[in-house]
Amino acid sequence: MKPAGALILAAGMSRRMGSFKPLMEFQGETLIGRVVRSLREAGASPIFVVVGCRAGDIRAHLAGEDVRFVENPDYASTQMFDSVKIGLAQAVKECGRILITPGDAPLLSVPIIRRVMAEEAPLVRPVYKGRPGHPVLLSGDAARMLCLYQGEGGLRQAMESLPGPMTEIPVEDEAVYMDADTPEEFERLLAMAEKRRAR
Repeated sequence: MKPAGALILAAGMSRRMGSFKPLMEFQGETLIGRVVRSLREAGASPIFVVVGCRAGDIRAHLAGEDVRFVENPDYASTQMFDSVKIGLAQAVKECGRILITPGDAPLLSVPIIRRVMAEEAPLVRPVYKGRPGHPVLLSGDAARMLCLYQGEGGLRQAMESLPGPMTEIPVEDEAVYMDADTPEEFERLLAMAEKRRAR
């Protein structure tokens, strides 16, 4: 398996959640802490975290982790894709391949992350019943091209605009496309996690 770095997006203001998502507790961990752990267990290195809102709190919380921080100073007026480009611009300096995932996806599967990393293609993503999920894997060249994208549609549309085919990995885990934008989504993820732990 070729090495890959990782980029975690955690700059947003959590408006729809009502609580600051990265530091919300999830089965004894924080959301951001759990995502970092899953990526590390899968072998991703180095790990970059894009921060913005409450950047100091996230830095303090992850102070014991071997992660690199990239700041989006305009987090309050920009979109998630802007954070993607800011983070990628730093990550490509050190990484030939980069995984991208939101910081509020606590059920990232270590085996699925490893399956994505095992692919040699420049563009890779897991798919559950035709629905694309996380993490996305980009080659360094693809990441550099993505940073130049100026169109609409965010990360997904930007990836569709890149040359070359998208390698899709069919998986049997719906959590690949689930994140915690609202309290209802958070509770659904928590219930799913508890059910899996009870198996």
